[in-house]
Amino acid sequence: MAHLMAPLTQSAAAAMIAKPPPPLPAPVPPKNSVTLLPPPGVKCGGGGVRRAFLLRGMIAAGAGSLLLGGDGIASAASKRRAPPPAPAAEERKDPSVSGVQAKVLASKKRKEAMKEFVAKMREKGKPVNN
Repeated sequence: MAHLMAPLTQSAAAAMIAKPPPPLPAPVPPKNSVTLLPPPGVKCGGGGVRRAFLLRGMIAAGAGSLLLGGDGIASAASKRRAPPPAPAAEERKDPSVSGVQAKVLASKKRKEAMKEFVAKMREKGKPVNN
């Protein structure tokens, strides 16, 4: 296989080696700012170590807050929960009355209330359908 590039002469190779590349200007961060990312072109070889350290620190801080904070998350949620509503005041049922008897009594009460209503309507002179 033939190469298309011609080999460098000694003078050309010496000129490339003797001349160092120009230095890159250092980026200057603005005042009163937090730099979270490294400047462009810088390789972070220990990024995994930093990330692991940060993760461990966050876990330790969370565990410490649970231990020192006392109650934790579950009890804090239960403290905010509203108490259950009070039972509604209902008429007490007579335990000596059976289910069928209770229905008969309720029917009689409704009939009496209907008779009173019809009587009031007739006194006012309004027509009542039988």
